[in-house]
Amino acid sequence: MGMTFIALDDEPLALVLIEKFAQEIPDVQLVATFTDTEAAAVFLRNNTIDLLMIDINMPDMSGLQFVRELPDERPMVIFLTAYKEHAHEGFDLDVVDYLIKPVSPERFGKALKKAADLMQLRRGFAEAPVQEDHFFVFSDYVQVKIMVRDILYIEGMGDYVKIYLQNQSRPVITLERIKNLAAHLEPQRIYRIHRSFLVNFDKIEAKQKSQLKVAGVWLPVGETFLGILGRV
Repeated sequence: MGMTFIALDDEPLALVLIEKFAQEIPDVQLVATFTDTEAAAVFLRNNTIDLLMIDINMPDMSGLQFVRELPDERPMVIFLTAYKEHAHEGFDLDVVDYLIKPVSPERFGKALKKAADLMQLRRGFAEAPVQEDHFFVFSDYVQVKIMVRDILYIEGMGDYVKIYLQNQSRPVITLERIKNLAAHLEPQRIYRIHRSFLVNFDKIEAKQKSQLKVAGVWLPVGETFLGILGRV
């Protein structure tokens, strides 16, 4: 299955170039283009696509704000911008890539390939997610083996998650939604305690009414997840 995407840019010429570049890339379908955010928002509410390519510098609403207001189940995002200094403004939004205008066809193709690769890895995880004691995730362009017993906790960040592991100072960051991991890891006693956190219940050090302590870190327990504390 190919990757579908839409493009949102207030400059018609930019959309013409995107259409031209997209025609040269196999297994990628540009479904629609938009010059205003309202029309794009209506389309996204009524259709499912894999990727949104959006200009940061829109006149009615910035691309950053547009993406922030999308629901959690949003497509992957590639930002376009004419200003290099804007390229990191949306870092907290965990986008796939940033393209600085004018965009070359080579750079455009590289960004879409990255998105397509990440999409395929996500689909692969959904089809064969977790073995008895391990699973693989894509991080820093390699497949990283995650041993379930080593997981301390997992933090969700939109399209991405941070997997904190025992005896490892830095988390493994991968493109995956926390709810997908939650569905597959629950049999291994790794439970969702908050919309942004999964916790390995075998690693819990202490608990309070609305917090759990893991590896010296207090993590919040969401109100809708308080009942799960009885499983600790």
